[in-house]
Amino acid sequence: LGTADQVQVNGALAGDAVGLDEVIVTGTSQGTTRKELGSYVSTVKGDDLNRAGSGNVLSSLQGKTAGAQISQNSGDPAGGLSVRLRGISSVNSSSEPLYIIDGVIVNNSTTRVTNTSANYDGGNFVGSIGQNRMVDINPADIDRIEVLNGAAAAAIYGSRANSGVIQIFTKRGASGKAQVSFNTSLTISELRKQIEVNQSPVKFGGSVNSQTQDVLTPALTNTTPVTRYNYQDYIFRTGYGTDNTVSISGGTDNTKFYTSASYFTNQGIIKNTDFSRYNLRANVDQKITEWASLSAGLNYIRSAANEKPDGNSFFSPMNSVTIIGNFHDIFARDANGNLLAVGERGRVNPVSVIEDIKQRQETNRVIASANLKLYPVKNLTLNFLVGVDNSGANGTTYIPPFAYNVNPDFFGGGASLDGTLNGYASTASNNAFQFNNEINATYQAKISDKISSTTQLGYSFQYEQSRYQLVNGRGLAPLIETVNAAATQLPSVDGRTQLSVTGGYLQQTFKYKDHFFLTGAVRVDQSTVFGADNRTQTYFKGNASYVLSSADYWKSLGVSSWWDTFKIRAAYGESGNLTGIGAYDRINAYSTQSFLGRASLFSSAQLANENVKPERQRELELGTDMSFFKNRLGLQFNWYNKKVSDLLIASVTAPSTGFSSFLDNIGSLQNRGIELVLNGTPLKSNDFSWNTTLVFNRNRNKALDVGGLRLF
Repeated sequence: LGTADQVQVNGALAGDAVGLDEVIVTGTSQGTTRKELGSYVSTVKGDDLNRAGSGNVLSSLQGKTAGAQISQNSGDPAGGLSVRLRGISSVNSSSEPLYIIDGVIVNNSTTRVTNTSANYDGGNFVGSIGQNRMVDINPADIDRIEVLNGAAAAAIYGSRANSGVIQIFTKRGASGKAQVSFNTSLTISELRKQIEVNQSPVKFGGSVNSQTQDVLTPALTNTTPVTRYNYQDYIFRTGYGTDNTVSISGGTDNTKFYTSASYFTNQGIIKNTDFSRYNLRANVDQKITEWASLSAGLNYIRSAANEKPDGNSFFSPMNSVTIIGNFHDIFARDANGNLLAVGERGRVNPVSVIEDIKQRQETNRVIASANLKLYPVKNLTLNFLVGVDNSGANGTTYIPPFAYNVNPDFFGGGASLDGTLNGYASTASNNAFQFNNEINATYQAKISDKISSTTQLGYSFQYEQSRYQLVNGRGLAPLIETVNAAATQLPSVDGRTQLSVTGGYLQQTFKYKDHFFLTGAVRVDQSTVFGADNRTQTYFKGNASYVLSSADYWKSLGVSSWWDTFKIRAAYGESGNLTGIGAYDRINAYSTQSFLGRASLFSSAQLANENVKPERQRELELGTDMSFFKNRLGLQFNWYNKKVSDLLIASVTAPSTGFSSFLDNIGSLQNRGIELVLNGTPLKSNDFSWNTTLVFNRNRNKALDVGGLRLF
């Protein structure tokens, strides 16, 4: 399945080399110090994110955490990013981690609303790469990000954490005089390298037999002088962008606040593409009484993007540029000012795409949370969290009637299609709503002078629903861009899904003399995605850590003058993959289509399987954390071995069944690797500190079982 080796070097202001006393949140009601953790959790500060100069949170995270592979899916200014933590965890679904903002599980799906309906054209004409919703988050509002790479750290999240967890914590106010901050930046984007083009002054004029590919005319004698063009100069540009954020924070001992407003815009390197985002945020922390406090947050985002067909789609300008011969004048026009056809086989003129095809997407989104903490008795903390993520994306696509004949299959015509009768318009929307509610309790007890205990338990409820709608038509009159003006109304789409997950966990930690820690946990989940026999799933977790440098004997070894901290750790964890299948994939889905002029009911091509269950990941992790020379040199090393079982794979079914595939838990895969983080402070004074970090990752993917030959 692949191999990944990465080396990244970063420069930043110095901090604690290892940070064993840093508090980490790992899905429970109360944070845990890093020295108590038996698994690796990396932390990236907000200041480090903003130094990247990117308006995308995930792009800013590149190279700043071990075990993460972050890649861009397209060159679109709002294009999606893929994140893989310790390799892929599924072959049937996304391997994206679970995203949480201030305790709210948020949507990061990629759904394109500027596309054509595959129900009628059967092909990819404008591309399928859409925005993932993390592009909505303003990096300037982030205080820190915690990355839980594997199942050993993320097990407490149960059925949703098969690919790890990324937790985002936004900035909060502090008591004191109000502070006003303004940040601005300018970005410049350019194409790094162009594809080399043919510069020959002549073209080969030999004709070719379409069946045998034999040259029918003399090879080198039949040449024609031509003028060569570099079409890339006409479709690419230098893109400019700006990112502006103003924030006000402050408060009293009882009331603290943080508010911000931002505007981000970014031009694409392809002409007439851009992305803009408006962002408003308000966070308030209120101490109600000595035993109660309330924290609330509200984030409103409005974004808009002008797009062009991308990838290997038919209308993609890059597709035409790389296929047609570069001796056509793509700016040539007829007597009426219409662009002319270029190339062979009915290729679209790339200038037509840049100038005339319109794709626009607009998104409105609200993320809100409320967190009530109660301290009813000594050593007991109760936590009630409610979170909502509601987004609506609307998109339109307009392909004008071209004066020349392009691909006839797209417009439903034959070889003699009249170009004036084509034209296409679509309007699509995607609405996604997520709600999560958590109740957690933490009780701390001192068993003896040397032993203490922390008991945590909790219950969560998560609900999701989404709706995708598309109306489209073809046969447009010139200058008319609406679907209702189309001569032919094409089949529409109206898809709806909803699911819920409930779960509870119990976690117990014992601490001995503040240097030996032992933790065990169990979580039970139920999901409506799976059948009755597999609806309930149980996940276990256990880890241990030993801080040798805090032990009584450490100073007697004679190394404490230069060896500051030394911790060894081990962890085991299990987690599941709720997104391995869709909300209704276990049952037969039916749709209506026209047959012999009448509405008919059609079954899906996938055979139902009520016995599917979540893909399950089990991971063993070993590691160490060390620092030297008064914390000026730090080392973190991790070794992990994780196996994904019950892998969902679609098997081929016998044609006689009437179905084409059968989804079942028949596979398994493995990820093994190491992670090394080395940070140091070469220069340090009262006024200046320079920290350098080296991150090395190595991951090995292996498919252990793909089910073999299975026919049903």
